[in-house]
Amino acid sequence: MTNDKKLNIAIIGGATSGWMAAAWLKKIHPNTNITVVESPQVPKIGVGESVTVHVTEFLRVLELDEDDVMFATGAVYKYGNDFINWVHGKGENELFTFSFNKNKQHLHSSPYSGAVWDSSLEVTENDTRLTDYWLDLKQQGIINKTFDKSFNGLMDFCHKSNPRAPFIDNTPYLPPTDLIYAYHINAEKFGDYIRDKSALPNGVNHILGHVSQVVKSDAQSIEKVVLDTGEEIYADFFLDCTGFHRVLMKEFSDNIKWQEYPHCPANRSMVCQVEYNDPKTEMVNATKSIAMNKGWVFDIDVYNRRGTGYVYSNEFVSDDEVYDEFTKKIITGKAKFEPKIIAWDKKSMKNPGFGNVCAIGMTVGFVEPMEANMLGVILNTVWTFTNLLSASEDKKTIDWDTYNELVGHTFSDVADFISVHYTLTQRTDTEFWHEMQSWGRKYNHKELLLDKYNDYKNTINGAAQGLSFFPDYMWIQLADAWGIDISQWPNKPITNDERELAKLHFDYVSNHMKIVSKQFPSYYEFLKEHRFQGLTPNEWHDKMYG
Repeated sequence: MTNDKKLNIAIIGGATSGWMAAAWLKKIHPNTNITVVESPQVPKIGVGESVTVHVTEFLRVLELDEDDVMFATGAVYKYGNDFINWVHGKGENELFTFSFNKNKQHLHSSPYSGAVWDSSLEVTENDTRLTDYWLDLKQQGIINKTFDKSFNGLMDFCHKSNPRAPFIDNTPYLPPTDLIYAYHINAEKFGDYIRDKSALPNGVNHILGHVSQVVKSDAQSIEKVVLDTGEEIYADFFLDCTGFHRVLMKEFSDNIKWQEYPHCPANRSMVCQVEYNDPKTEMVNATKSIAMNKGWVFDIDVYNRRGTGYVYSNEFVSDDEVYDEFTKKIITGKAKFEPKIIAWDKKSMKNPGFGNVCAIGMTVGFVEPMEANMLGVILNTVWTFTNLLSASEDKKTIDWDTYNELVGHTFSDVADFISVHYTLTQRTDTEFWHEMQSWGRKYNHKELLLDKYNDYKNTINGAAQGLSFFPDYMWIQLADAWGIDISQWPNKPITNDERELAKLHFDYVSNHMKIVSKQFPSYYEFLKEHRFQGLTPNEWHDKMYG
């Protein structure tokens, strides 16, 4: 340990993970010395990144101006994730928006105007939730529409033919405190932006150099890292933000235990950046997740291009077969580079923190890209480390048992939710989807949906504590959309008056949003005029890339 009075934290690895960790830690612990060591030899992987509202909250706490973030990084708004062809493979879709649960008090207040983030955090395991009322109406036959068309009305902002912005001029008529939108960000630029606009201005140190040696002080701690420049970096804590390279953690490979995810099929993705043919008609405000013959494709719009990738398992399909389907059906514009393959092991560390070493984000592990979990996992691990550092009396020791447990909850929840997308399909058109159905039976995934929906860990409050990643409403929405029989799901007792009130609530929200969405501006035109200074995507690209 260093003898300096101030705590010293060395973050090995820059890019998105390292700079987000540095910026957050410096914001919460401003008197800590934080150093980011970034290797000029490691290339960045940039495709286009769909993110969750974890990032919305991250930017809010860092007090970064949204307009500036979006212009500098090519970011656009995202209302949710549109799952296409997952149930029958015949063009059906279900839009998962950010629809966080509220309790009975919200039902008794004025519809929708009372929607604030704090009311989601107040939901307890004993509360009757809005989704419980929705389930009751569904079981009674009073609601006969799917969840996305009957729960919160945001579907009306996401029509493919005319998507809508979340603002009129620059006035947020939708409740901004309810975290109703996230972003599609440019992965090439976001980390640099956080570095230049938050981390460095607030005093984070930046060292360019490649780690040539890790010197351990004992079996679980690091004394220093030595760079190829000869510089030696000492710190009280070392955070490994090097992703799959695991520059620090591989030095402790004999001590690390792994959790594998056999119920998740994918282990690679073929990715490509694609130019728009016509951004005005192609750019949409939701991530597209499109089920294919033997896997699925993500299609993510940023302002100047699309980022897309075919996610699959080489145990079920060859790279050549994927290339053929990917290039013929998905890459409809000019590819900015030849599709490339990113492979991974579907596993995570059971003990990502020990001694004075901590794995962050994808260094801990990776399941797959579905449901935009990558940056959310980075932030969950950063927030957990930060909170435990705050709770430490001497600021020199971390409760690693709690860190490892909470990070384990995050990865387990991610893996479970991803897997049920595959295994509860009704598709029978390929051998791959037949096999996925057999996995669903093997792992009792229908029962898993109900268990997760009723688990306190999957309330927003539980998620905020790091006990889960995907909140309760998403589990019941998937059950409904994938055609699972929820008519016999147990529910809390609901009176006739409450049932009538719930019907009025959902009818009002649906009708209100259907009408009011027409008053909001075109998504593309709003972005161009109010977020990108009147520049077209090509003009912005030329300005930012030269």
